[in-house]
Amino acid sequence: MIYEVSVGGRRLQVDVAADGRFLIDGAVVAAEIAEIARGRQWSVRIGGRSHEVTVLTHDPLRLLVDGREAEASALDERAAASARGASAARGGRHELRAPMPGLLKAVHVTEGDVVERGAPIMTLEAMKMENELLAPARSRVVRLAVSAGTKVEGGAVLAVLEESE
Repeated sequence: MIYEVSVGGRRLQVDVAADGRFLIDGAVVAAEIAEIARGRQWSVRIGGRSHEVTVLTHDPLRLLVDGREAEASALDERAAASARGASAARGGRHELRAPMPGLLKAVHVTEGDVVERGAPIMTLEAMKMENELLAPARSRVVRLAVSAGTKVEGGAVLAVLEESE
């Protein structure tokens, strides 16, 4: 699984291979991770150097790395693709795309609606989980390409939004 990671303002692409290998920005890195406190603290060894990582808060994600506090974020490749698809920078026009194949459970807007940033546009069910697809900015819904109950492929355009003031 590939992750787009940001820690303390530094952005990295981290690829965790099924066999346990790590690639950071395309370079193979010797790394080991041991969970110390379930879901809260880890011992991380990267390139021969050990680090202690503790989650301070989840939203926003704040970490304590070797005694220093840092703001962080991590998006898996599906969420990152969805975010990129939802923010096409063509004069404030955004295509909301399906991050993965699934069943469109609900459409929360109609064409012509003006929605605020972060407002739910649609709910997609994939792998038995419901994913809310949110407005990337204050926008007007220009086009709805699908309706509730439709099966969609990953990357399919679901809606087109145009930024409004």
